[in-house]
Amino acid sequence: MFLNKVHRPSSRTRSAAEGPSLVPTQKTMKPEKLIKLTESPRDAWQGLPYVIAPEKRAAYINALLKVGFAVIDFGSFVSPKAVPQMAGQDEVLRLVDKTGSRSKLMAIVGNMRGGRDAVAQPKVDLLGFPYSISETFLQKNINTGFAGAKETIDGLLSLCSDKGRELRVFMSMAYGNPYGEEWSMDLLKKHIELLAGKGVSTITLADTIGIATATQIGEVYTQLIEYFPGFEFGLHIHTRPGEWEAKLNAAWDAGCRWFEGVINGIGGCPMTGYELVGNLNTLNLLDFLEGKQASHSINHKQIVQAITTGY
Repeated sequence: MFLNKVHRPSSRTRSAAEGPSLVPTQKTMKPEKLIKLTESPRDAWQGLPYVIAPEKRAAYINALLKVGFAVIDFGSFVSPKAVPQMAGQDEVLRLVDKTGSRSKLMAIVGNMRGGRDAVAQPKVDLLGFPYSISETFLQKNINTGFAGAKETIDGLLSLCSDKGRELRVFMSMAYGNPYGEEWSMDLLKKHIELLAGKGVSTITLADTIGIATATQIGEVYTQLIEYFPGFEFGLHIHTRPGEWEAKLNAAWDAGCRWFEGVINGIGGCPMTGYELVGNLNTLNLLDFLEGKQASHSINHKQIVQAITTGY
């Protein structure tokens, strides 16, 4: 294993000069992890049967930049032949105004050409790479296998280091594999260990086909958060109505605090063959957090304005 468990400080008596103890007590509890939310208009747009004009996409992104999301997954740098809804990203970014916003813009890239195009845009803060423990899905999604995907991750990490950007890896089929290939918790850990060895420390665990159960989600987060204490694991699920709350609750109880959604739950991955499941609805996610009395950075007035802006 590449990462060691977190070292717990000694519970010996500390002097006044040493400052307060970091050991949780009845009076000093361990601080709650910061809740981070990603909004993904890209995932909504790429599943639509028509193309939205760049100026409309930019106007909607500008509205989202005022809401308070940690990250906005705004688009991808891929061939327009593969995903025509993502054409015109240069024009979209020309019209995007990040003034006064603390949100980071993330672009999804499937190869080095896309990575170079993304980092050439000064408004792009993060690159997202769609990895998977399913080689079949890698071939369907980005037309490569394990060897090619790992080589691309190496190249993107180097590119991000040179250009001052960050890389976030999406781990598809994180909860199961519908293509008849092997899936196990040990295999999932093996792939994450490989990524850790390369320097990746932020991974979104994705179910883009809506097959994961709440029990599976809970088990995956419980084990991975304990096994990789230096990692940050996000949740990206596509789900059917009536299933989202149990799945969210399972991830929450296991310690997940980074969630990804789409306002109104629109869209999905067009490469999976499971188009009838939708994205996690951000509005449902916010209701869920309110029910947990969890603090977050979302401005409700601005999210209403974003919905009004539309696309």
